[in-house]
Amino acid sequence: MSPTFQGSQNRGNPKLISKLVYDATPATDYRSDLYLPMAPNTNGSAANDQGGFGNDPNYTDAAAFQAARRAIEDAWGVTSRHNQHPYMHVKFRNKNPGTIDPDDVIFMRASEMYLIEAEAEAMMDDVAGAQAALKPLGEERDSAYDVTIFNTKEKLMDHIKWQRRIELYAEGFGYHDHIRWDEGINLTGSGASLVLYQDGFTQAKPSLNDKWIFKIPQAEINANPNLSAADQN
Repeated sequence: MSPTFQGSQNRGNPKLISKLVYDATPATDYRSDLYLPMAPNTNGSAANDQGGFGNDPNYTDAAAFQAARRAIEDAWGVTSRHNQHPYMHVKFRNKNPGTIDPDDVIFMRASEMYLIEAEAEAMMDDVAGAQAALKPLGEERDSAYDVTIFNTKEKLMDHIKWQRRIELYAEGFGYHDHIRWDEGINLTGSGASLVLYQDGFTQAKPSLNDKWIFKIPQAEINANPNLSAADQN
């Protein structure tokens, strides 16, 4: 995920947050600084055909395009060999940028526990309990946070879903969140490329779509006398 890791995939394709998620982030929320909506699109082969100066609609001046690129390199450790792209993240960066040095792996953070509790309280229709669980996290992230505006179960669940998407971005929770909420995928308006995502751009919700279910490997069925094709997910 790191935009500063010295690997060919990282250099060529910086990872982006959904435009819809980012644009819902208040300016008073410091997490907005971890994503760069005005990063220049430096990849001449970008799937959205907006890569390279002259194609990027955010920049009509070559000097401004290059200055924006250099400013991101200086601020975040992105090297001159790495492409940049609007809405790229700088949430996870190598301690030693431009290297393949290993970094810490996040298994669980306190913020996830706040969000787990808030969701559980909301699902049990305990509005006050969900607000109390969200308040410490929200106020830590957003200087203007007011949890009281989320005063129904529906408002709380929508807000919790957004909080998980901005707070836990790229930490591996989306798959299980979609299954738990029985929500499909529709990346329209997110900034994602249909050319790149293909079938992953839209998927029906899990209750209607077996593609969400991991299949038992055929080799396991063949080797295990207690399994048969009838046991296949």
